Amino acid sequence: MATIKVESVAQPDKSTSDFTYTDLKLDLEFDFTRNNEFLKRKEVKDLKIDYDYSAIRNSIFNLFNTIPGQKILNPYFGLNLQQYLFLPVSETIGYSIGQEILKGINTFEPRVRVQAVEVSSDEINQQYIVSLTVAMITIDTSNSFKLVGTLSNTGFYFID
Repeated sequence: MATIKVESVAQPDKSTSDFTYTDLKLDLEFDFTRNNEFLKRKEVKDLKIDYDYSAIRNSIFNLFNTIPGQKILNPYFGLNLQQYLFLPVSETIGYSIGQEILKGINTFEPRVRVQAVEVSSDEINQQYIVSLTVAMITIDTSNSFKLVGTLSNTGFYFID
């Protein structure tokens, strides 16, 4: 079996790093480094990576936009939110979406603890507003952050 190793996402040395989590940047941009000590010039190192908050935000975005069965090596990964998107927008369906999100994050994202999930229905625009408050587990649990996005028939998008 072939092994793919991405050096830039390797586990950080806890004694020298000022971050806890890393993940590939979703835009798949290249990062530069100064590996050539003699010439001190920039050279392509690898793909850019995100740290801590951005890494977790990317992971949650992937979870929301992946349908179970889409990921070949982990066919259970993802949320089946598409089953709700062509039904009439209502508070009852919003509650079901919230339960699905809570279950999915607790299952597939062990780096966070969900503090609150709020799903409100926007009947006029035929979408749901998802507000998610999470805390990163091994960093500072009192340091939580809120992610807000829209869920509609075109998919899930964060509101920045």
